[in-house]
This record gives sequence, structure tokens and C-alpha cells, in this order.
Amino acid sequence: MKSIAFIAAASVLMAPGVSLAQKTAAKPDFTLDPNYGSVRLESGFTPDPWTKSILAGGSVPTSAAKSGCEGKVSAAPDLQLNYEAGSLDLTVMATADEDTTLLINSPDGQWYCDDDSGGGLNPKVVISGPQSGRYDIWVGTYDDNMVQSTLQISELGGSNAASGSAPNMDLEPNYGTANLRGGFTPDPWTKSILAGGSVPASAAKSGCEGKVSAAPDIQIFFEPGEGDLTFRVRASEDTTLLVNTPNGRFYCDDDGAGGLDPKVTITNPQSGRYDIWVGTYSDSMVQSTLEVSELD
Repeated sequence: MKSIAFIAAASVLMAPGVSLAQKTAAKPDFTLDPNYGSVRLESGFTPDPWTKSILAGGSVPTSAAKSGCEGKVSAAPDLQLNYEAGSLDLTVMATADEDTTLLINSPDGQWYCDDDSGGGLNPKVVISGPQSGRYDIWVGTYDDNMVQSTLQISELGGSNAASGSAPNMDLEPNYGTANLRGGFTPDPWTKSILAGGSVPASAAKSGCEGKVSAAPDIQIFFEPGEGDLTFRVRASEDTTLLVNTPNGRFYCDDDGAGGLDPKVTITNPQSGRYDIWVGTYSDSMVQSTLEVSELD
């Protein structure tokens, strides 16, 4: 009987992703071998997002790594990301049918965590100005059950857009495209747009407000001159603005133009494609006018 017990215990310890250290550890430990190995990504990587199927959860509270973090994870990281940074933000998110959380340790030793910023019950962490180096990543749950999840790593904001739950610049724009060159006239260039939708702008970038359509409202191909580039919306009701620039960076605003009108100004704008969404705070659509200017 002792032999049988020993064999059973040994089989547990030898199971993939399980170690004695993980069984006894009281906090997330980035010195342990990651459960799902490592990946090396360089800025500009394709496909974007890079994805990995991960069984989320564990018995170690994420709050043991950083106060205020939620959920339970394994002691060992789920994935180790070795990242060579460029000029883009780094987005890490997880999608699952159940509530999951996210915990990340960055190259400088800083801890990041999130619960629902990716929309619904999905966690999302956006690291602005990311460093090159090693990122240790855990995907957690709220109980001892393990949950099948998909981890996404992106420089373009993530791809939950594929299911229509995030703004998706790959979709055909609702109001077509326009070509503008520095010094264009008339200035401002305007377009009538029915603002709103069912997709949270925060699914593109944490902290953005309002609801937009999945597809951009309009796509502008711009060749800059000497001025800044300003996007503004005028409407009789509260609207928001979301802009994706040629380098993949999202900008957003609520009331920057004064009153209830949003405004985004891009200094030293790049040449290329700008995807633009105009949002509202409810599911109702609002008639609005988008203005694009180099003089504002």
C-alpha cells in the first residue's frame, strides 16, 4: 500500500505544469520554469496578436505579488515573453468563457494586473513605452477551477475585434475613405457621421470612453505638411472620439474640444492611414460632424 501511495504522489509531481515548488509556494514566483514555455517577439511581429492557449488558474493569490490584484494563479508563470520593444505600446490580454484575471511582471520588476478592462470578463493590460526584456505572465481565475483561455500579445491593441467585441481597423469603414495632403482646402475637411455602436472604445485602449461600431467610421490617408493634425466632432449630444494612427497607436478623447465635443490633436503626424471612430454613451445613434484640420 505504501508503494501505491508513493507512485500516486510521484505521478502528481511529474504531471505537466506541476512541481513541488508550485504546490507549496505562497506567491507568484518568476524564477520557476513557465508552464507553457517561452516566446521571443520583436516589435513589428506577425501575426499580431500572437496567441497561446492556456489553462488559467491555480491556488496562489495574485495579491501576494501586488496588493489589490485579484484572482488565483499558479506559482510558476504561465508564459515567459522575451520582447524587443519598438515605439508601440504592448498589450497583453486573455479571452475566456469565464471570468479571468491577468498578472504580469515586467523587465524592471514592476507588477501589472487587471480584471475586466478587455471588455466583459476579459482582462487586459496595456504597457505604454514598454522596455525590452523578459515579461512573466500569469492568467488567473476567481476559484480553484482551471479555465481554458487564450492569451493574446499585441502591439495593435488585441484581436477580440474579430468577434465584433472591439474596434477593428481591418473592417471596411462605414463612410468610406478620404485622401488628404498637407495644406488641404477647405480646412476643416468635414464628414457627416452617425455616431455610436455597441462596441466599447476601451476594448481598443484602456481608459477610452463611449461605444462605437466595430468598423471604423472613416479611413483617412494623410500626407502631412508642416502643421499638426486635429480631429474634432460636433454634435448636439455627448460624443467620444477614437483614432488609430499609422504606427498602430490609439488616441481617444471625450470633451477635449469644450462642452460635450471630443478633440484629438496629433503633433508631428505621420504619413499613412488614420482609422477614426465616433462614439456615444448609449446604444442610440447620434448625428454628428467630423472635422479634420491642420489649423485648429
